[in-house]
Amino acid sequence: MRRVEILAPAGSIEGLYGALKMGADAVYVGTKRFGARAFADNPSVEELIQALHYAHLRGKKIYLTVNTLLTDRELEEDLYPLILPLYEEGLDACIVQDLGVLKFLHECFPDMDLHASTQMTLLSGEEADLLKPYGVTRYVPARELTIQEIREAGKQTDLEIEVFVHGALCYCYSGQCLMSQVIGGRSGNRGMCAQPCRLSFQTPYGEGHYFSTKDICTLMHIPELVEAGIDSFKIEGRMKRKEYSMYLSFLYRKYVEIYQTKGNSFFSDLVKDRKSELWRDYRRSMDLYNRGGFSESFLFEQDKRTLIDFRRNGHYGVLVGEVVKADRDRAEFIARENLHYQDILEFRDQDGRSAYEYTLGKDEAAGTCVRAKVMRGSHIYPGQKVYRTRNAALLAWIQKCCDSMEDTLGLKGMFVAETGQKMKFTVEGYGTRITVYGDVVQPAAKRPVQREDIIRRLDQLGNTAYHWEDLVVDAGPDIFVPVGGLKELRRRAIAEWEQRALPRRKAGIRPETVIQSVENNTERQVCDPLNIISVAELHQLDAAVNYAGPDTIFHLKLEDLPSGDWKEAAELLRGRKLALSFPRILRGRGKEIFDHEWKTEGNVFSGNMVSYVIVNSFAMILYAARLFPDAVRIADTNLYRENRMAESVYHEFGIRPPVPVIYGRIPVMVTESCLAKNLSLCGSGEKRIPVTAPKGDKFVVVNHCKYCYNTIYTEQPAVTRTGQTGGRLDFTWEEKDEVRKGIAEWNF
Repeated sequence: MRRVEILAPAGSIEGLYGALKMGADAVYVGTKRFGARAFADNPSVEELIQALHYAHLRGKKIYLTVNTLLTDRELEEDLYPLILPLYEEGLDACIVQDLGVLKFLHECFPDMDLHASTQMTLLSGEEADLLKPYGVTRYVPARELTIQEIREAGKQTDLEIEVFVHGALCYCYSGQCLMSQVIGGRSGNRGMCAQPCRLSFQTPYGEGHYFSTKDICTLMHIPELVEAGIDSFKIEGRMKRKEYSMYLSFLYRKYVEIYQTKGNSFFSDLVKDRKSELWRDYRRSMDLYNRGGFSESFLFEQDKRTLIDFRRNGHYGVLVGEVVKADRDRAEFIARENLHYQDILEFRDQDGRSAYEYTLGKDEAAGTCVRAKVMRGSHIYPGQKVYRTRNAALLAWIQKCCDSMEDTLGLKGMFVAETGQKMKFTVEGYGTRITVYGDVVQPAAKRPVQREDIIRRLDQLGNTAYHWEDLVVDAGPDIFVPVGGLKELRRRAIAEWEQRALPRRKAGIRPETVIQSVENNTERQVCDPLNIISVAELHQLDAAVNYAGPDTIFHLKLEDLPSGDWKEAAELLRGRKLALSFPRILRGRGKEIFDHEWKTEGNVFSGNMVSYVIVNSFAMILYAARLFPDAVRIADTNLYRENRMAESVYHEFGIRPPVPVIYGRIPVMVTESCLAKNLSLCGSGEKRIPVTAPKGDKFVVVNHCKYCYNTIYTEQPAVTRTGQTGGRLDFTWEEKDEVRKGIAEWNF
């Protein structure tokens, strides 16, 4: 039976141990630096070393998150000393976003597994295979993929596949979001996301939490997940409390095993029966955390609108009653479920806003009338909903369950003592066997040692992580064995067994050696300055061709430019320099549409007309190699290169550095969820929707309807004067005259 890994979040050292005890096969955790959750209670390196020992002795794993972008200084001076002691103690893998970090870790620690983070926006197995030369053994596809796309990806690669099955879902394709940085200077790519997507935004059609996704839960779909060939079920939640990670580890381990041992028919009956244990556990997981209920994620949801809850942005809790009577300082409701001492209840108005929060002072049975004292002036009225946001009994049960689980490892011991021979103690367990020797055994001068005395001394394991599954004592008659010698023998045996059972790696390759090697083997790219004008509409191209100089490169953004305009665009560009970029997200039905358009209409860009390709995705690397092998490949701005190591990776892919954008709106999000559809505007022809954040930051959501994704831009273009020659003017929805003025201002 294939073992499916349950991978749990560990935002603290307590959560790490708790998740492993409750059923997780592995945990992912950060340190104080370089993880995407900088504000979690991340453990120290010393704590992680002890955790590695704990996990490995139990056949479990720990993955370290190094999934942020690093500068050269951080890479060269800070990362190596952080990873080295963990690597030497057997760190199982690092989860990585930055291609420079990926190459650096692979060169310094070549026998450590590396996992490509979901922040790389990998949409297929073919794209993931591009990273194999850099030590990647597993990848986490973008969370927007469907279960069918996951199946297809598995057929394209032999890399392990890790998929998020529970927890929070970013509104943006992970790694493609700059909104937190633009609004408040806190970059998600540096681990400091302020979660602006959870804010309430204003649109011409109303106000709401339009970008706040529900948490996902796929418990009901475990058979499909297992049969899709997914290697690791990943639970989100390093910022959530430890009980969350513990309980979700327990649930997913439990139901994977139920499905694998009892079969699909049995599991299907559990799903159909709303009173089954499965549904009870599902409701308990909602008690721990949910946002407006659960969605089944992009994996299974057919209607994307069900992934969003406009009303609130935090834990929704579960409905436990409705106010039947209220006066100035008291409210009454009939409990729909058993309530417990120290449960936290919240009375909400019709818009879902909190009107009053109340901590229960005693247990209340389902069906009873609960009388709650409320503060005078609170706006409580009949019909108001009452939600439980903290289930005290559930939290206590989870901790009690964890504490009760056997946590010591069973070993076998054999003690042998014969007169005239050194006493010896053999310890065996988990594939490791060692023998240690003590002093020569002497004949007893007076009272010989009894076998029961020897067993009692050897059995005193105290607070160690072990217990004896079997302890054999073979002692000759009339011998003397000192008590202190027995204790020392036991201590040395356990220590030597641990050391043998936990082999250490050799030291990694020094970073200065790696960096020097990369510099020696990578030709520094000295790129001539280029003038690039990027256009999204035909009238922009017409203006650009008429007013720009002869050396200008004209970049057609095919995610915006309709295929019906391609022929006319090609005619306008005869004799000029052409650059193309394909839609930034190409997957599913959108990819089928674009591939068909390219096959039927793309021949207008035939021959050597395409001199440049703007690479904006891993898919574009594959397209460029196949369709434009002789074209110059230029990185788009979303291909992050914060350090020289990343530059060397792109160089190996044949991609030159990006041309700096000196004018253009900033794309702060690329999203699968569609605002127009969520606002019931799909098909209305509404291509751009303005949105305003609470502090006045203005953005525009652009619908790429044909390929079924959105890009959210800053409303106003950013202007960057680099002081260097060359640059890129990136036009989005500017009118013809605005394009002409821009070209004149920048003297293109």
